[in-house]
Amino acid sequence: MLKKYLPIGLLAAAMLAGQLSAQQSSGKPAPVAKPAAANAATDGITDRMVPIKVASQTVKADPVVLTNQMMLVFMERMKTGNLKEARDIANEMVFGSEKLQDTDQKVFKSFHSAMEMELFRLLEQRSGSKREIDWVEQPISDGYYFLAILDFQEGKHEEALANLQKAIFWNPVRSAFFAERGFMFLRKNSGADIVSAQVAYEKALELADNPEDFAAALRGLAFVLVERRELQKALACLIVSKEFDADESDADEEIQFIRGIDPGLVASMNLKTARDVLKNAKILSTYAPEHVEVLVRLADSYKSPKDAQRAVLLLKKAKEMAPGNTEVANRLKVLEKK
Repeated sequence: MLKKYLPIGLLAAAMLAGQLSAQQSSGKPAPVAKPAAANAATDGITDRMVPIKVASQTVKADPVVLTNQMMLVFMERMKTGNLKEARDIANEMVFGSEKLQDTDQKVFKSFHSAMEMELFRLLEQRSGSKREIDWVEQPISDGYYFLAILDFQEGKHEEALANLQKAIFWNPVRSAFFAERGFMFLRKNSGADIVSAQVAYEKALELADNPEDFAAALRGLAFVLVERRELQKALACLIVSKEFDADESDADEEIQFIRGIDPGLVASMNLKTARDVLKNAKILSTYAPEHVEVLVRLADSYKSPKDAQRAVLLLKKAKEMAPGNTEVANRLKVLEKK
């Protein structure tokens, strides 16, 4: 059953119809990856135009826009089979990263958004760390991710996993990196590592802060559970995933596969029972509460009345993630009255 699934990451691997293909059983093309577009509620709240140092020059740019532009160029080179130029782009993105060394007082990270930065800060505080966090504007984590994609495409699976680990080091709170790691563990040429894949998908689920990433992590975890013959849990993951990404056909195909093995199981499970199954299995069926806490913290950082609309956007996103959270609802109600 090692077949079609490829998680939605920064590059959902439709770039090539080769080893990173999500189409082996169905014959349908894999979904084209979308750039990490700036989100008004989270990504753009710092309003930074910063100097970005790459191998050839120093430029001033919005880090999110720069990352997206470099990703699009990288994807285009991959689509046309120009792997050398694609690797050159990835190497530019990580250029000089080895000079940035963490200390007991300071840690360097490469985030995509203020929400990721704040989540990492929250997790650091919970661990008792008081280190200063330096958000490196250079898209280092994406560069290592791209190198991992290239290595995997070239059949160098151990090198791919090593570069993906570097991407995770630079951005340890990005769900898509862990989802991709799960996929690579399943497809590496030395044989599938089901246990490591499951750990990776569970981490991806914990870190997911948007519907696409959350659904992708659930689908990946479902695939692993099918391989382990834990069909009830797998089916529950797939049914809940469709609440987050209803248009993704991979979930339907996996459900059909399970139906062929146990039609009674599929007939008896609905969304409510699926959520109960996940709860009993201690698998998330909705976003981890840390993401809502992060959004509230970011909203609280806006003290000026002129920034009230930004706080409202953040709280609206928090409400979408946790509709039953009364604290968020009350805060939003107060701000919207002003």
